Amino acid sequence: MPKRVSPVIRILSGLKSIAGFLVRYPKEAAIILLSLLLIFMNWRLKMEQRKSQDLGAKAATLPPGTKEVVTVYRDRVITQWRDSPTKVEYRDRYLPPEGHVELIAKENQPNQAPEVRITDHGFTFRPGGGMVYSERLLLEADAKFAYWRRYGVLIGITQDFGGLGLSRHVDDFLPFHNLEVQGDAGLSWQGHLRLAIGLRTNF
Repeated sequence: MPKRVSPVIRILSGLKSIAGFLVRYPKEAAIILLSLLLIFMNWRLKMEQRKSQDLGAKAATLPPGTKEVVTVYRDRVITQWRDSPTKVEYRDRYLPPEGHVELIAKENQPNQAPEVRITDHGFTFRPGGGMVYSERLLLEADAKFAYWRRYGVLIGITQDFGGLGLSRHVDDFLPFHNLEVQGDAGLSWQGHLRLAIGLRTNF
């Protein structure tokens, strides 16, 4: 019967491997750490910008006679509407690249503001491609067929295997609107289970 390794030993072994990598490859380790730091700083900057935008929108007033204003800016749909003569409500929603916005005005209600319908989930067809790692670096061609906000479901194929994958847009912490991180699972051409992780983009 194989001897079970305790979680503490596994953690210590992992830390030892990381330390060994830092010692053997100091330049590569510095590049990785610098990249992670830049990602963290960009994420913090976006969070602060979002807070500033929220405060500005909540403090803003609509022009006289205006009941509702809808602003679509890249991946945000900002809706402001007058709840009372002195109170303006505010809502900010994420708009995925696969989604869209509809303004629906009803004929029998000419004095009502148009209904704002945001589609941020559903089925789609977005061919794409990227690079994944599964025992070695592999090029992948794929197609996304379903999405929910930043997440997507896709089917992909590489020179070693094909299968299903899950992806996520990284536009909330990186300045790339069309870049996604993904994880794949499928069968190799010899019938073996393969797992992969990588990056993709939509064509």
